[in-house]
Amino acid sequence: MESIVRIILLCIIMMFTAFSCEKEPQATAPGLAVYKTKGDYFYNVSVGMNEKGEIYMSPAYYFPKTESKDESIDIRIKITEDDTVYTLRTRLIDGYIFGGEIGENSIFLDFTYKEYLRYQIEHNSSEIPKNMLNENILDDDPFLELYIDQNRPRKYELSDTALINQMIRNDELEKYFEKIK
Repeated sequence: MESIVRIILLCIIMMFTAFSCEKEPQATAPGLAVYKTKGDYFYNVSVGMNEKGEIYMSPAYYFPKTESKDESIDIRIKITEDDTVYTLRTRLIDGYIFGGEIGENSIFLDFTYKEYLRYQIEHNSSEIPKNMLNENILDDDPFLELYIDQNRPRKYELSDTALINQMIRNDELEKYFEKIK
């Protein structure tokens, strides 16, 4: 009987400890952006450029085979029979785009997602040389308008296009997003 009481007490202590400890906050996804660009860059890869004009961030969509894992293509890329599509962008009304991984330092390359991925696969590399990225800058000041959801966790998802389109119709983007440009 004494051992049963000890087991029950031990279980109660473990449950109390597990439920009373503060848990670390979960990582939250960055906010999405609503933007208009000077041209139709919907299929073009975006990268980050710092104030010195240096590309400091470029995406990797292909991951070569290693000893511990097979080659893979990033889940943000969808390959169909006809095209290669970046899944974190969607078109809205009046020429706006709603998407992820866009910030105030984003610029667009002359590479489409299909060309960018093809280069990475053909060269068996998840990186593209910086000099090649610099030579293929399409627009280093692309935004006519840029609004970003700065909330953590973010308030809106790509599935919220009807809601965002309504904000555009009502001229209310600044009410729900921070206007960057």
